[in-house]
Amino acid sequence: MRESQIFAGSTGDSTQQSRGFAAQSASPEQLVERLEIPHSSPGVAWRVVQILKDPEYDVHEVESILESDPGLCASILKLVNSSAFGLPRNVTNLRQAITLLGARSLRLAVLSFGLVNRLTQGTPREVFDDFWRRALTTAVVAGKLIRRERAVNPEDAYCAGLLAEIGVLVFSQVDTRKYPGLYLKHRHGKDLLAAEEEHYGFDHATLGACLLERWGLPSPLPLAAACHHQPNRCDTPLLQAVHAGTMLSDVLWVARSALLPTARQWLERHFGMDLDGFIGLANECKQEIMDSAEFFSVKLKGRIDVSALKKEAFEIFKKAALETALEYDSITAVLEQRYTM
Repeated sequence: MRESQIFAGSTGDSTQQSRGFAAQSASPEQLVERLEIPHSSPGVAWRVVQILKDPEYDVHEVESILESDPGLCASILKLVNSSAFGLPRNVTNLRQAITLLGARSLRLAVLSFGLVNRLTQGTPREVFDDFWRRALTTAVVAGKLIRRERAVNPEDAYCAGLLAEIGVLVFSQVDTRKYPGLYLKHRHGKDLLAAEEEHYGFDHATLGACLLERWGLPSPLPLAAACHHQPNRCDTPLLQAVHAGTMLSDVLWVARSALLPTARQWLERHFGMDLDGFIGLANECKQEIMDSAEFFSVKLKGRIDVSALKKEAFEIFKKAALETALEYDSITAVLEQRYTM
């Protein structure tokens, strides 16, 4: 899939006003331009993430890159001095903070503070809560699936999942008057995408992809954002894993989710995962999602009930097996009647 295929969208032509400009008559690129985010932050964050992939990363190099973004440095120092780390004395040296955090915590910190947090500021609580629940679930699921495939670096899959829904935050920031209500009315899935398309001429997937490309992030990340609701465009393990995470961000949190059968089929087709494997994945992801939420200082509303999910999945499995058996018996009866006459 080429990058030029990402933004195959149109622009709206209505007159809705938000923050002094016509949100419905703007293109994705014009909406992205309205964001009040230092352009250096995404680049700095991504460079650090790439360096931290190497187990032998150079602390001095990481420090040098981070120093180019004072706001990000301040956030990292604030984190390492928080009660979560329980250090006996205050840390004021960036290099020491980098060492104390370690690669995993530092990677999550720069992703959060450098990319996501600056877009969540001022976002309505309901949209904020739903975004984080979906983002963290998609990130964890994508990372887990890719780790099994070993086709892509799991950290890249985690990042792609974390940022896949970022277009929701962009809409919330640039159309503060109308979008939150639109989002809460339709929640997620096809209805929301259709409503966004009707109001703006493009959906949050296209808008998120535009932002990530503008930030200069590697093409798999904008592609993941663009395709995470479009299974027919998911033609690589990374895109397939992010789409799986998108579905599970509903399945794991919503009782009797309508997406459960589709998610099961997707995981079986693309990742060879049977029913037991699916339940195992849900169990693995549950704790990691909670750990990620704690790290990002996010309180996720609701809970993942794996026992209830297991029961629902088995009910669907038995129903499908019964339908298959009945169909088989029916076909067999017809054939026997035809060829024994």
